Amino acid sequence: MLREEVLRLAFRCAAVYNIGWGAAVVFFPNLFFDLFGLPRINYPFVMSGLGMCIGLYGYGYWVVARDLRRYPQLVVIGFLGKALGPIGWLWTVSTTGLPLRTMWTNVFNDLIWLPFFVAYFVWYRRQGRAVRAASQG
Repeated sequence: MLREEVLRLAFRCAAVYNIGWGAAVVFFPNLFFDLFGLPRINYPFVMSGLGMCIGLYGYGYWVVARDLRRYPQLVVIGFLGKALGPIGWLWTVSTTGLPLRTMWTNVFNDLIWLPFFVAYFVWYRRQGRAVRAASQG
């Protein structure tokens, strides 16, 4: 089980990463397409909007890192985004011409963070058990 300090650090790192990646996408909305040699989209503001959302996730992770016990709902939202993102990517690859080489965005944006989210849920559940046991004993 991860210690509280490690979880705080993981959420801070996720926050910095998401804010940085979100800002890059806001200011360089064609970055994804250029990195993977794909044709640019006609409406780059759509990607800028996505970058804004990614950055907002980062703010949520920073808030969680400050008080791990207070905001489990934000962790659930982040976890769902990180779990559903790769599922949506797989669907898109299988139904469109999106190349497999684009998987690296899911690896770095989602998959490497999932173990920390799962560890958080285990930690949080154990915290609740400890509180209940202390109040009963």
